[in-house]
Amino acid sequence: MLRYLTIGIILSITGVLLSFGFWGLSKAYLVTGAIGLFFIAMSVLMSGSIVGPHRMRGGVEAPDSPDERLKRKRASIDSILIGLPNFITALLLYLFLIK
Repeated sequence: MLRYLTIGIILSITGVLLSFGFWGLSKAYLVTGAIGLFFIAMSVLMSGSIVGPHRMRGGVEAPDSPDERLKRKRASIDSILIGLPNFITALLLYLFLIK
């Protein structure tokens, strides 16, 4: 759990440094926000909360085994832990740099 949070923090720092190198610090919130939004969107997709219309209409949603459900939940939480530091960094950069 701490490993994924550390990965998120490293990605956040890397995003800020790359943004600073290419565009200056004024666009750093866009880079870190995009990284955070990507991982949060991946978490939503992996959780299975969004199903396609063909599955809803056809009623072909098969129940998962307990192991599959646990793997999906774990992957979703890990993805949130990677995206959260990036999203928080983007929010802080936006609040302090734009004003």
